[in-house]
Amino acid sequence: MMDTINERLSRFSSELRYEDIPFEVLDHLKRVMLDCYGCGLFGSTTPWMKIYRDVLENMSDRQEASLWGTDRKTSVVNAMMINGSAINSFELDDTHTDGIIHVSTGVLGCVTAFAEMLGTMSGRDFLTAATLAYEVSCRVAAPVGMEIAHQGWNNTGTCCPFGSAAGVGNMLGLTPEQMGHAMGIAGNWAGGLQAVQFASMAKRIVPSKSSEGAIIGALLAQKGFTGIEDVFENKFGGFYNCFTDDVYDTERTSGELGTRWELMGIGLKFYSTCRSKHTTIGALRKFREDHPEIKPDDIAKVVAHTTSITHKYSVDADAITSVVAAQLSHPYVCAVTLLEGNAFIDQFTEEKIRDPKILEFAKKVEVVHDEEIEKLPRHLRYTVKVDVHLNNGQVFNLQETFPKGHPKNPFSSDELLWKFRTLAGKAIGDGQQVERIIESVLHLEDLGNVRELTELLSVKG
Repeated sequence: MMDTINERLSRFSSELRYEDIPFEVLDHLKRVMLDCYGCGLFGSTTPWMKIYRDVLENMSDRQEASLWGTDRKTSVVNAMMINGSAINSFELDDTHTDGIIHVSTGVLGCVTAFAEMLGTMSGRDFLTAATLAYEVSCRVAAPVGMEIAHQGWNNTGTCCPFGSAAGVGNMLGLTPEQMGHAMGIAGNWAGGLQAVQFASMAKRIVPSKSSEGAIIGALLAQKGFTGIEDVFENKFGGFYNCFTDDVYDTERTSGELGTRWELMGIGLKFYSTCRSKHTTIGALRKFREDHPEIKPDDIAKVVAHTTSITHKYSVDADAITSVVAAQLSHPYVCAVTLLEGNAFIDQFTEEKIRDPKILEFAKKVEVVHDEEIEKLPRHLRYTVKVDVHLNNGQVFNLQETFPKGHPKNPFSSDELLWKFRTLAGKAIGDGQQVERIIESVLHLEDLGNVRELTELLSVKG
């Protein structure tokens, strides 16, 4: 195989061992995984996931992997697609800042289902595979997040098949050469359209579906099937040629493997909305705390200054036709934050998105593209300036740089556990079982078999 990005990533993915992974990397990863198992459990209760689950379950009678939050099993591919989609099902999942990917949505359902299907995977070996799935996904995405998004592709769906292939391939014990072919096959599943996010239920299922290619690719490569060796750099239909017009950074993607960990850039969500809204929410919550004397009726208008991609990601006040649309709407998010003080799961219900008071206030919000913010380094892309104009002519100028849950503004342990217990408790009524999931994930290295965890993610019939 040539000295390509694929060759470098594949050798790393084939040869990495648990002992090679620094403690702080494993600790961060386990916190991310715990958070997103909680997102997946809550997501399993949503009406759109029930529809998706019913349709896919009827397409297979295999019993290979668990459907989280239920007492049922299905094929490993179905479980990957359903559980991954559940993580993304209510805008609560993680985000890698530069890559603009929801990594757990793309890989966690996949590697968990595959490990369960294998049936012999220890906690340490599973953590090794999961580390690769997250790390490779982040590396593929990190230099080109903006480019992929501006081209209209779904970042998670395009980048995460490679990470999932690394994780699955590692569990299968693929050689570096086989791993390269697995990557070169999985890349053909990369894709997904950005337009899906603005109103449709399909927004929930697109980011995880492409990791089907990781499972198929790894199993085929194990049998000697070949893929695109230069899948990333090929100038006629390679990954970066297709999705970024040949913009890429070989060193950021495949340099310093094992010494620089891109997954450390993954942040968690404290609010149930598109990540690009979170600094605005944080700024407005602080404004409410600092000025309890100012009531919503005192506010004439709110102007949120953002990047061009955040501006594109916003749904106008008069276009809020679904929960998905509300979660992508800067005006709606500003309205519920100023009216109710939060933007979590209770603020995004069918009743709330039709509340005349919220919708009327949303019309006071203007979202503008700010050239100064646009010029900031990419790691500062969540920066917002928010101007709150009062009826009496007074103007408050707010600014926020790092959203709550970002690696530069991380959750406390109490906040992490509060979020997990809140979400998991919606699917699992047994509080002791919820606590056992926490213990199992935060001490994954001690599990003799990952099926101990997947059993806890299920509920008794």
